[in-house]
Amino acid sequence: MADGRGAESTAAQRAYAEIAERMASGELRPGIWLREESLAASMGISRTPVREALRKLHSEGLVRIERNRGAQVVAWSSEQVAEIYGLRTVIEGYVAGVAAQKIGAEDLAALEANLAEYEQAIAEGGRAGRQRAVGLNNDFHAMLLAATGNDGLVHLLTGVLGLPLVRRTFLQYTERDLARSAEHHRGLIEALRRRDAISAEMIMKVHLRAAQQSVLERQEHDTPADG
Repeated sequence: MADGRGAESTAAQRAYAEIAERMASGELRPGIWLREESLAASMGISRTPVREALRKLHSEGLVRIERNRGAQVVAWSSEQVAEIYGLRTVIEGYVAGVAAQKIGAEDLAALEANLAEYEQAIAEGGRAGRQRAVGLNNDFHAMLLAATGNDGLVHLLTGVLGLPLVRRTFLQYTERDLARSAEHHRGLIEALRRRDAISAEMIMKVHLRAAQQSVLERQEHDTPADG
């Protein structure tokens, strides 16, 4: 029975990741109703792990569950987007400043390697390149968090960085957006190497404000669906 529960848990995790990815890519648009049966069929699994995945997404505020209707992808308002990125700007700006004071040579080398892969993913383009860029971007921000040595900050921001809203930002970036993002990463690394906390904080804030603007500009494309 333990093996069965383990397999079911793994299936639920896979279902969660798949549904979140479809939300991030825009395939499952804000306002659309999610049907357990069709989702399960498309992933080749039973409805139980899909139900668990939807409950987790509900707990994170990414879908709402209505009795007798099912789950609906939450539509992010411009105000909510501004609040989420406002939070990231304040906290991650602070994180960058702290990291500049504590970062070591190994951390800097890891960030440089990440940036090189990030630029390669951007140059690769296409769906696969964008997907890799999403992961590498999250890794970059996670490494900065880790460099602070502050577990509280890591816990606070980890969930925010994984939001489909954040992933969708990257999957819909233009080539100019991606080039700008990579340039910001490069500037952050240079500020960290100089242990320039003020510049690191400023660059991070500019970086996230630019991301926020990109999301807001695309809000008009996320027209809620019904049915």
